[in-house]
Amino acid sequence: MGNAAELDSINRDKLVPLVRTALGTDTLEIIDWQLVPIHGGGGLGTTIYRVVGTGRDGGKDVDWSIILKIIHAAGEDEEPCDWNHCKREALIYASGMLDDLPAGLSAPRCLGAEDPSLDCSWLWLEDIPHTSKQPWSLSDYATVARQLGRFNGAYLVGEQPLPAYPWLSKEWLRGWTEKSAPAIALFPGILEYPLIRRCFPTSGMADAYLRIWDERADFLHALERLPQVLCHRDAFRRNLFLRPDYTDTDRLVAIDWAFAGPGAVGEELVPLVLAGIAFFEVEPSIMGDLEQVAFEAYVEGLRDAGWQGDPRIVRLGYAASAALRYGPGCAVPALAFLTDPAAQHIASQLFGVTAEEAADRVSLMFTHVLDLADEARQLMDVLPQTASR
Repeated sequence: MGNAAELDSINRDKLVPLVRTALGTDTLEIIDWQLVPIHGGGGLGTTIYRVVGTGRDGGKDVDWSIILKIIHAAGEDEEPCDWNHCKREALIYASGMLDDLPAGLSAPRCLGAEDPSLDCSWLWLEDIPHTSKQPWSLSDYATVARQLGRFNGAYLVGEQPLPAYPWLSKEWLRGWTEKSAPAIALFPGILEYPLIRRCFPTSGMADAYLRIWDERADFLHALERLPQVLCHRDAFRRNLFLRPDYTDTDRLVAIDWAFAGPGAVGEELVPLVLAGIAFFEVEPSIMGDLEQVAFEAYVEGLRDAGWQGDPRIVRLGYAASAALRYGPGCAVPALAFLTDPAAQHIASQLFGVTAEEAADRVSLMFTHVLDLADEARQLMDVLPQTASR
């Protein structure tokens, strides 16, 4: 059933209990409503709407809004623990896991859930008030990174046990990376495409990119031997909200928990830095400053939680995860964009840049990722607990 047919089922009887729960009242009556599509960082098969309307409660007019997230199976997962399992976020909410998160991070309340079909889930969520849509400052990024550190740190020191639900992602980064195998196989034969050459201007850069793929087992082995924490795993600007008028310890709200599961310390920080580059929310010129500020704040957050370990362990988790996730792990979308004029047109419409400008940005991101891969190799050599097999 397509979204249009699904949305026809939304009526006043369905909305009233959801909106009453959102507003904490038993007496509100809905007058009208409309569905507004939201553009976000959602994955394939995900559609998000803000449902906005007016109502009457106690003789007063009331404005209200809630979020509807419709998730369809992407057709590529087989097990609940696979990297992109379509039901994971609904299962996470149903378990109550998000009601007892450590200090540093919270999630929107789930107002209701439905399963219209075996391959589709609906989530009705609280609409989070947040600060303006203006770009975050480096200070904002530091605040967010420190909160992510506090969140992860609670699992390092045993304040919170790692959840063991069978539907949490397992070896997420391995699954994310291995899905790129077909694209990587094509890579040597398409190096002369104009935008590919623009993105990889030297044969040495292309070789270094493929080297990460060839050494992926070493990177994954090192990450699996690091201390493990619960990761949201998609914590970047589009999925994070800084609520006004809240204290630092409960100000940060994360949406989109579809990738959540155990991961290496430091892994959580990767999308905060690099997804902002990929989604044109951070200028590449400040990437180095952003990474330094965010990493230092993340370690401070771990310290706040009571962890006193070697920060080089955290740096390895960050660098090795970044090398895989935003190196070969991005091969499918990157190569599709760099070789397909239709994809280039869509990207130009979304981000307001030319295909050449987008390719230059991807090239800068890959250059940084290659440097992080080298840093990870050096750290693997000096940290004995991560030595390659």
